[in-house]
Amino acid sequence: MAYEQAFRADTGLINKLGEGNAYLIWALGLYLEEPDLEALASEALTDDPNDKKIDFIYIDRDTKRIVFAQGFYGQTTSKSSAPANKASDLNTAGAWLLSGQVSLVPETLRPIIAECRTAIEEGEIEAIELLYVHNLPESVTVNRELQTAVTHLRKTLGEDTSIRVISREIGSFQVEHLFTTQDSHIEVRDEILCPAKPCLNESGPKWEASVFSVPGVWLHSLFQQYGDSLFSANYRGFLGITKRRRINTGIRQSAEVKPLDFWVFNNGITLLTLGTRETKDGTMLTGMSVINGAQTTGSIGSVD
Repeated sequence: MAYEQAFRADTGLINKLGEGNAYLIWALGLYLEEPDLEALASEALTDDPNDKKIDFIYIDRDTKRIVFAQGFYGQTTSKSSAPANKASDLNTAGAWLLSGQVSLVPETLRPIIAECRTAIEEGEIEAIELLYVHNLPESVTVNRELQTAVTHLRKTLGEDTSIRVISREIGSFQVEHLFTTQDSHIEVRDEILCPAKPCLNESGPKWEASVFSVPGVWLHSLFQQYGDSLFSANYRGFLGITKRRRINTGIRQSAEVKPLDFWVFNNGITLLTLGTRETKDGTMLTGMSVINGAQTTGSIGSVD
């Protein structure tokens, strides 16, 4: 696979961290879209013999999530799957993360565990992700172990928690997918007519940008046609219309109750596209993804 060659070419990272840790950080760098791998390793890699089964722990306050991972690197990729017991180790990791006695945790882990617990208590976390990262094919057996770890963690958090618990097996096929799509996150590749022409144009060494004023019905039709694929280059995507998403509910109400004032209340959407050309009816976009304004677009799209 192409990713294997790319990983092995990163000799500086391998020499510094060792092959197993380097692979864990390299793969998670793709997953988290973090290009500075050495900084990521310094911040989140535990690398301690008494790490309580937490090989990697990372808190992202921007996306309101905690990510912790167990890693495995096979010297040969001829095996059909990764050892499932490494996935079950995430049960232990989750217990130490949420309720283990901090004084028994290695000193290097104490600050981040304390930070994670405080963030959870203060309602600053919306998701916890359990990851098993390895260089072998994904398997049903591993997935079962991950689901068990998710169930245990949800019970520990309590029935009333609003925190989503997610597990992912990031094996060879998933890493290959992350590697091959890292520079092409735009899933919608159709030619799409934007019913407006640019009001302002800007350009840089390797980019061009334009400002448009577009009708809400156009955004509504795009969301109805493409759904979440419209946000493929936006990690957060559309969070949905619920009681916990008061902002999105307000956006929708603006569209329904005061459509003529919508521009004033909710303006500013950024689209990433592969190319543009002006036509007599507007501007033709070659592919697109909403990278800023997913909540506005999704809220408009959800209006009946």
